[in-house]
Amino acid sequence: MNNIQGSIMLKIEWLLAQMSLVLLLCIFHISPVKASDLTLSGIDVATLAGDKLQIQLNMSEAAVEPTIFHTENPARIALDFPNTKNGLGKKIFQVNQGTATNIYIAEAGDRVRVVLNLLEATPFETKVLGNKVFLTLNKSLSNTSVNRSPAKAGLYPASLQKSTAATNSLMPKQTISGFDFKRGEKGEGRILISLANPNTIVNSKEESGNVIVSFVNTEVNSNLAKRLDVSEFATPVKFIDTVAKGTQTTMTVTMQNNLYDYSLVQSDGLLTVEFRPLTNEEKDVLEKSRVKYTGERLSLNFQDIEVRSVIAILAEFTGQNVVAGDDVTGTITLKLDDVPWDEALDFVMMTKELGKYETGNVTLVSPLDKIKDYKKKQQETEAVVEQLDPLITEYISINYAKAENFRNLLYGFDSAAFNSCGVRMRAGGSGLSSSSSSSTSQTTQQMPQQQMQRQGAQNNNANNTQADDKYRLLSERGSAVVDSRTNTLIVRETAKRLEEIKKMIRKLDITVRQVMIESRIVVASNSFAKELGVKFGTAGATPGNSNNGDTVFGFGGKNTAGALPTSSSTGTSTTTTPGGVYLGTQSSTSNIPNQLVDLGTSATPYGALGMTLVKGADYVLNLELSALQDEKRGEILSNPRVMTTDRCQANIQQGVEIPYQTSSANSGVNIQFKEAVLKLDVTPQITPNGSIIMDLFISKDAVGDVVNNVPSIDTRNIRTLVRVNDGETVVLGGIFEGSTTNSLNKVPFFADLPGIGFLFKRTNNTDSKQELLIFVTPKVMKDDIVSN
Repeated sequence: MNNIQGSIMLKIEWLLAQMSLVLLLCIFHISPVKASDLTLSGIDVATLAGDKLQIQLNMSEAAVEPTIFHTENPARIALDFPNTKNGLGKKIFQVNQGTATNIYIAEAGDRVRVVLNLLEATPFETKVLGNKVFLTLNKSLSNTSVNRSPAKAGLYPASLQKSTAATNSLMPKQTISGFDFKRGEKGEGRILISLANPNTIVNSKEESGNVIVSFVNTEVNSNLAKRLDVSEFATPVKFIDTVAKGTQTTMTVTMQNNLYDYSLVQSDGLLTVEFRPLTNEEKDVLEKSRVKYTGERLSLNFQDIEVRSVIAILAEFTGQNVVAGDDVTGTITLKLDDVPWDEALDFVMMTKELGKYETGNVTLVSPLDKIKDYKKKQQETEAVVEQLDPLITEYISINYAKAENFRNLLYGFDSAAFNSCGVRMRAGGSGLSSSSSSSTSQTTQQMPQQQMQRQGAQNNNANNTQADDKYRLLSERGSAVVDSRTNTLIVRETAKRLEEIKKMIRKLDITVRQVMIESRIVVASNSFAKELGVKFGTAGATPGNSNNGDTVFGFGGKNTAGALPTSSSTGTSTTTTPGGVYLGTQSSTSNIPNQLVDLGTSATPYGALGMTLVKGADYVLNLELSALQDEKRGEILSNPRVMTTDRCQANIQQGVEIPYQTSSANSGVNIQFKEAVLKLDVTPQITPNGSIIMDLFISKDAVGDVVNNVPSIDTRNIRTLVRVNDGETVVLGGIFEGSTTNSLNKVPFFADLPGIGFLFKRTNNTDSKQELLIFVTPKVMKDDIVSN
C-alpha cells in the first residue's frame, strides 16, 4: 500500500515538474527579453544593382529588430532601437544618393532613433544579421505597375503595407498636453512641448524658411491650437502656429531670418525644440560658402533631354550669347522650380563635368579639360602681346606715404621690411630720428637702366628678405624709380600694367589716423617720525670759585639745545645747561664731567626742556628732555605725452646724464655717463571698432645712492600690451611700498622703574609709505584737429 502511494506521489511530482517547465517556456516565449545596452558604432552606404540603395547600421553587439515607422509627407523612414546609445559622435550624416538625402540620429534616454530623410516615398525593406541592420531602398518597385494601386500606399510592398496598417491601428492616440516658450542665456529660443506619451513620433523639416514640426497620430487641445507671437523675445523665432488636422498636429515655426540652427531633443514626455542664432564665425562661413545668383528665375521639368538642348533653352530664355562646344553630349533629367537661370546652368555643368569660359559677351560651355586649355592658351597669348606692347612713362605723385615704399611694393617686397613709418631708432636704443631717403634716391639715379629692377633687392639685403614674384606688379620690362624731393614715383610700364599700379596706389595712398597717447606717472609718499629722549648729568666748579650764576631754570630750543658739555671752559666764558640754564660766569676752568644718562634724540630736536635740579657750592645736577616729530607728504607727477600715426612707434624722454669717473691701467681716468630719464615708448594700433591696442614701455629713473663714487639709478618701469577704448583711461599698474620701525633705547633696570623710568630711555617711531601708479589715455585725433 505504501509502495502504491509512493508511486502516485512520484507521478504527481513529475507532472508538476513538467507543467512548471512548460510554464517557464511559455513565459520566456511571451515575455520579451531585455537586450543589453547596444551602441550604434557606424553607418555605411552602398549602391546595389537594380537601382537599390543599401544603408548598413553597425552595432557593438548582436542587433535587435527595430521598431519601424514611415511617413509619406514628408517622406521619411524611422527606426527605433531600444536600450541603445549613439556612439558616432555626431547627429547628421549626408547621403545624397538616389532618393536619400541624409540620416538624422536622435538619442533620448535609453533609445536611439535613426531617421532617413527621402526626396520622395520609396519602398524599403529591413533585415537583421548579427550585429548589422540593413535598410534597403528599392526605387524600381515604385515604377512597376504590379505593386501599384489607386491609393498611394501601393508604393510599398504588400507585406509592408499590412504591417504598417496594423501598427497604425494598434497605435494609441497621442496628446499634446501643453507647451511653453523660453529664451536662453545666449539668445536661444526654446519651445517646450509636454507630450502625454513619451513614445510620440515627431518629425521635422525646413520649408520656405520655416520649420515644420509634425506629430503623428496626435491630438492637441483646442486652447493650444493658435498662433503665438514671440518676436519680442529677441530670438530667431517670430511666430508659432499650431494646427490640428485629422489625426496629425502640425506646429509651424516662422523664423526672423535664416541665420539660425535648430535641434530636437525628446526626453521622457518633454520635447525641446531649440533654435540657436549663428555665431559671427558661422555667419562668415555661411556667407563665403553661399554662391551669389542674380539671374532671372525660371522652372524646368525635363526627362532624358539632351544637355545641348538645355543650354539652348537657357540661352534663349536669358537672351545671353551661350555656345555649347562640340564635346558637350549626353542627356539629363531635371526638375527645377523657381531658381535663377545662372544657378540652373551651374547645376547642369556640375552634373556633366562642364565648365564655362567667358570672353566679351559670349559664354562658351565645354568640358573642364577643354576650358583649362582655352585659359592656358589665352595666358600665353597675353604674355606674347605684353612683350610687344609699347612702354609708357607715368609720373605718379604720392600724397600721404613715402614713394620708396610704393616702389618696393611694385618689385614684390614687403614694405614692413623697409620701416614704412619713416623713423629709425638710434644706436643707443633711445630716441627717434627721421630716416633719410635722399641717399637711396641718389643711388637710384646713378644706377644704369639695367640695374633699376634690382634696386629693392640691393637695399633690402640687410633685412634678409626676398622679393615674391606672386605680388610683383611690374613686368619683366617695367621699372620704377623715385624722386625723393617731390615724393614722386616714376613708373615705366605697359598701359594695362599702369592701370593696375594706379589702382593699387589710389587704394593705399590714404591718410593714416593719428593717436595722442598721454601718460601720467604718480609717485605718492607719506612718512611720519616721532622721537623722545632724555639727558642728565652733574657738573662741578673748580674749588675756590663761588661765582656760579643765579639762574636755576630755563627753556631751550633747536638752536640752544645740545649735549651736556663734556669739556671745560676757561677765561670768562659763560657756561649753560642744554636747556639754557646758566651755570655762571667762570673766571677759571670749570670741570663738567660726562652725563650720567645720554639718551637724547638722534637728530637735532625741534624742542627741548632743560633745568638744574640740584645746585651746590661746587656741583650742579642738570636735566634735558628733547622731542622730535616729522610728518612728510609728497606727490611727484610726471605727464609725458606723444602723438604718432597708426602702427608707428613713438618715443619721448627727458632726464639727465650723470657723469662718473672710471680708471684703468691702459686709458687712465675716464669720464662716463649714466642716464636717468623719464621715457615713453609706444606703438599704437587702431582696431576696426575704434579701440586702440598699445605696445607700451614707460620708465621713470632717478639718481640713487653713490657707491665708490659711482651713482646708482633707481628705476621704475613697465612694459605691457593693452587694449583701451578711444578716450578712456586705464591704470596699467601700481607698486606700493610701506615700512614701519619702532625702536627703544634704555638703561637696564632704571628704565623699568615706575614713575621715573622715562628718564632712562629713548623711543623712536617711524612709518613711511610710497605708492607708484601709471595711467595711460589714448585719443584718436580727428583730421581737423591735426590740421589746426
